[in-house]
Amino acid sequence: MSVIPAKTREGTTQLPDGRTLAYADRGPTDGTPLIFHHGTSGSRAGHHPDPRVYEDTGVRAVTYDRAGYGLSDGLEGRDVAAVASDISALADELGFDRFPVMGVSGGGPHALACAALLTDRVTRAVVMVTPAPNDDDFDFLAGMTQSNVNEFNAALAGPDAIAAYLTPYVEMLQTKPEALLDELAAELPPPDQATMARPEVRDMLVTNWREATRQGSVGWMDDDLAFTRPWGFDLGDVSAEVRIWQGELDVLAPQAHGRYVAEQLPNATFELVEGKGHMLYDAWPEAFAWAAL
Repeated sequence: MSVIPAKTREGTTQLPDGRTLAYADRGPTDGTPLIFHHGTSGSRAGHHPDPRVYEDTGVRAVTYDRAGYGLSDGLEGRDVAAVASDISALADELGFDRFPVMGVSGGGPHALACAALLTDRVTRAVVMVTPAPNDDDFDFLAGMTQSNVNEFNAALAGPDAIAAYLTPYVEMLQTKPEALLDELAAELPPPDQATMARPEVRDMLVTNWREATRQGSVGWMDDDLAFTRPWGFDLGDVSAEVRIWQGELDVLAPQAHGRYVAEQLPNATFELVEGKGHMLYDAWPEAFAWAAL
């Protein structure tokens, strides 16, 4: 069955440097515009498993393929901050003057980059289960699953190492995606396992991850490299109001990450979701409604 909501509108735009950026536009066309930053690995095909959420909250959520994912051209050597100019151009294309941003997991730092660097355009920022910067005074790998530790250690070793590490995962996504889903779920807490067992979630994740790796590991690799290096902006420069949702049991972006990020932001509220892990779909409606205020 199709896992793309019926009212999804897809498009591409050419960025000032000539690259193509692809996006998917969901929700009412007259709704509050919101730019959504997908996770790592992810794509424009990712969405809430209940498409009615967009209509019910009145949010027009535009999810784009970050550079190297899906149909978007790669940008070699990009840092997290590089996304801001892409989003400025996308907002111009769509006619969005001011708008909130939302980022989930690996999308969190990219949403914060837009809030820091597009201060005249970003009204509010929602960040869920975000990784923190790999700062000297923060234990970046503590509390993560072993596969996450292995992945980031490969990224710390450089482009060749992370490319080699991700290759079998990309191949498995293209040939046995359900098996990979089960392999990843086995490392997660029971609430995440229960969420990932839901048919509509499994279908969406498989479609999302397959589209994410359309170009192989390019986008995924560049995300990992960007997370282990300086992000290219100061969290203290995020003047917009930020709400951070963090699962108590998260082992992909442990709660210490969200707390650390919240401490660096001048105007942030930290929300700990008790008894939940990395999959916080139940919190999306509240997050959408808050962002749209």
